[in-house]
Amino acid sequence: MAGVLLLETLEELVQNDFWKFKWFLSQENLDGIEPIPESDHKWANQMQTVTLMTRSYGAEMAVELAVHILKKMKNMNAAEKLTRKYPEMNRAVPSSSSSSSSSSAATGSPAASPPAANTMSAQNKSVIVAPEININIDIDKTAK
Repeated sequence: MAGVLLLETLEELVQNDFWKFKWFLSQENLDGIEPIPESDHKWANQMQTVTLMTRSYGAEMAVELAVHILKKMKNMNAAEKLTRKYPEMNRAVPSSSSSSSSSSAATGSPAASPPAANTMSAQNKSVIVAPEININIDIDKTAK
C-alpha cells in the first residue's frame, strides 16, 4: 500500500526535514500538480500528511511527488529507497482467486470475500480499490 510506504518514509525524516517536506508541498513542484495550501497541512503529522497527499493526488502521484520533493531536499537516500520500494510493493500484490469461495460453499460455511485486488482508474491518476463480492445462496435451504 502506497500510503504505508509514504508514512514510513516521512517517519524516517528528522523533524526539521519533515517540516521542510511539508513546506515543499505548498510550492510548485511538478507540472500540472496543484500545491497543497500550507493552511491545509501546517499542523499535520506524518499520517495526516500522507492522507492529504493521497487524497489530493492519488497513490501513484503522491509517491512521485514525494520522490521529487525528497530530491529537492537533497535527501537522495530516501528518494532512492522510495523509488525502489514502490514498484516492488506493487509487484507483491496477490491476485484474487475464486477457489477459496467455491471451496467454502462446498463445505457449507459462509463464503468470505476475497481480498480486494481488482482496481480501476479514476480521475487524476487516482486508484479505486473495490472488493469483489461473491454470494452463494442455496435455494433449497432458503425456501423452507
